[in-house]
Amino acid sequence: MNALALLAAAALAAAPSPKKDREGPFFIAPKVGFIKPTTSLGGDLYLGGEVGYITPWLQRRLALVLEVNYQRPSMSGTLRGPQLDNLGQPIESPYTLAERQVAIQLSAVFRFPRAFGPLTPYVGAGPGLYLHRTTVESFDSTTSESGGGLGFQALAGAELPLGPGGVFLEAKYQFAPVDFLTTGDVNAGAVLAAVGYRLRL
Repeated sequence: MNALALLAAAALAAAPSPKKDREGPFFIAPKVGFIKPTTSLGGDLYLGGEVGYITPWLQRRLALVLEVNYQRPSMSGTLRGPQLDNLGQPIESPYTLAERQVAIQLSAVFRFPRAFGPLTPYVGAGPGLYLHRTTVESFDSTTSESGGGLGFQALAGAELPLGPGGVFLEAKYQFAPVDFLTTGDVNAGAVLAAVGYRLRL
């Protein structure tokens, strides 16, 4: 009887324990990338961060993501003023136009876990709140305008597992309307490319 009990205990000890799911439902991710506005503004570095929740829906393939990012693209050139110089020529002055934008974006993201080996591609879209501040420096003066508006974004990326999370590469398009005296009624959105790391919590 003792031998049978010992054999049973040894079999239980040797049996593989059920594998625990290491991937928690929450994650955070800092990101850095390059932005090219759809206007004539130049490209610039941008910084962002996101928090997300992997829902139990659609076999845990749907995630809700809240992101905040900041960018400051700009442009420069020469303006001709209404006044004339001593030779009867319009007075010219260099100018700089800088567009500061803080974007608060909410996206529904659909993931394809390990669709390409270890890679998990994903796509997503959602609304965004875009806060703008445009500053123009010219003719020894500075003028600024501020405002905000609703827009949207669409994104696609791929994530590779690494440590307690995954490194990812992502591309995004964002539509952000703005109507200022200095810019007119334009789409101040952009195309963005970023790299980051998602840490599972």
